[in-house]
Amino acid sequence: MAIDHLHGLVMRNILTGRSWEGSADQDELDYLAGVARKPGVKLIGEIGFNAGLSSHTFLEANPDATVYSFDLGEHRYVRPAKEHIDEVFPGRHHLILGDSLKTVPAFHREHPELRFDVIFVDGGHSYAVAKGDLMNMRRMAAPKAWLLTDDLTPWKRWGKGPTRAWSEAIEDGVVEQLELYRDGRRVDEIKPPGDRSWALGRYLQT
Repeated sequence: MAIDHLHGLVMRNILTGRSWEGSADQDELDYLAGVARKPGVKLIGEIGFNAGLSSHTFLEANPDATVYSFDLGEHRYVRPAKEHIDEVFPGRHHLILGDSLKTVPAFHREHPELRFDVIFVDGGHSYAVAKGDLMNMRRMAAPKAWLLTDDLTPWKRWGKGPTRAWSEAIEDGVVEQLELYRDGRRVDEIKPPGDRSWALGRYLQT
């Protein structure tokens, strides 16, 4: 499978002691594919490209979709992963490198007409970055856009910031949570134990 090449890029970084970052597991990738296949989905925007697994999943699941990814580009496998995505899905993927707190607003100013049907926030794990990404992507959300967020695991170091940002967005009436998953199973609330949790929602204010 073409996606195995992306897994291999990350594994080579791990084996050679270079920096790397975890990504979605198969349960979450399957879920992302289902969202990409929803009626009317044409444009998908994501914060966090990493090794391109989510981008590959979106593009493979929906042949009519185009994906825009915003990523720091700090890992060595980002560029070869982008090259692989372009080989498999030519012309359907765009990668914007840099700090998403700066690149997303700049992109919106340059493309004010663009609206995403699906938004996936899976970037920086600090509270400030997670909240900033949620708020900035709201400006590019299509009416009734599907909103996905990852790392809702506050019992883990990298999950505290995203969980706080997501919970506050719900409390402030910015986001409506529709579904919550922990380790591939639908649950009613964010609580341990669990390795990976994600949510599906919609922006209430755009």
